[in-house]
Amino acid sequence: MKIEFVKMNGAGNDFIVIDNRKGVLKNLEISTFVRLVCRRRKSIGADGLMILEDSDKVDFKMRYFNSDGSEGEMCGNGARCIAKFAYLLGVAKEKMKFETISGIHEALIVGENVRVIFPDLSVDVFKLNQKNDFGFGEIEYHFAIVGVPHAVIYREDVESMNDDLLRDLGRKVRYNLNVFPKGTNVNFVKISDKNEIIVRTYERGVEDETFACGTGSIASCVISHLLSKVYPPVLVKARGGKLKVGFEKVSSFLKNVYLEGDAKFVAQGYILEDALKE
Repeated sequence: MKIEFVKMNGAGNDFIVIDNRKGVLKNLEISTFVRLVCRRRKSIGADGLMILEDSDKVDFKMRYFNSDGSEGEMCGNGARCIAKFAYLLGVAKEKMKFETISGIHEALIVGENVRVIFPDLSVDVFKLNQKNDFGFGEIEYHFAIVGVPHAVIYREDVESMNDDLLRDLGRKVRYNLNVFPKGTNVNFVKISDKNEIIVRTYERGVEDETFACGTGSIASCVISHLLSKVYPPVLVKARGGKLKVGFEKVSSFLKNVYLEGDAKFVAQGYILEDALKE
């Protein structure tokens, strides 16, 4: 076995990316393959794995898998990375469209950065000022589906939160299936000023904190705006870097929603058989 791959990251959110247009993965059980190659230390290691495939609708199809092997509907930072990958392969031009489980998205190469444009979002999908006891006392949280589900919890100690505490609180919220039947990503947010927030995310499917989360950044910014805490465009400071989120509220819809940030190639090589050994 010898499968070509590249390693990319967007704001510290890292991915293995594979061009599968010629069916290089056709004889593999994808979920198991993803879980094994995304292991850190024993294999390549990544927050997730993306597959680029042909699309009969738009420029290409993006399939995104979390590191536990589960297939995700969408990944904002992953989308920026695979868009740059497709552009450099010649699969798409600077302005492109691509297919995901969550629908058709657009992307634009902006110098060294990549901007992903999301479909319009209804304000109705944002559930504000909810309360629940997730096992650490009743708290207020907010919820939205931005391609994937996101809970947003405001805390003043976001930057100084102990890693173990973040994981513990994140898991308790993420696995409360009575409130979130499909689980949820959990974003801990602090407002810096009217155009800047700080976000740390416990990510479903990775089951740990990731250094950035694109769709989580969008959810956090829009919720913060609906609560009159910030105004777009919003700078998001994540552990792995900075992201820019823009949108316009027009009546009961959010239009021109975009996520912009870096998309870096850090390695290229081949996945060999030993990468799949338990």
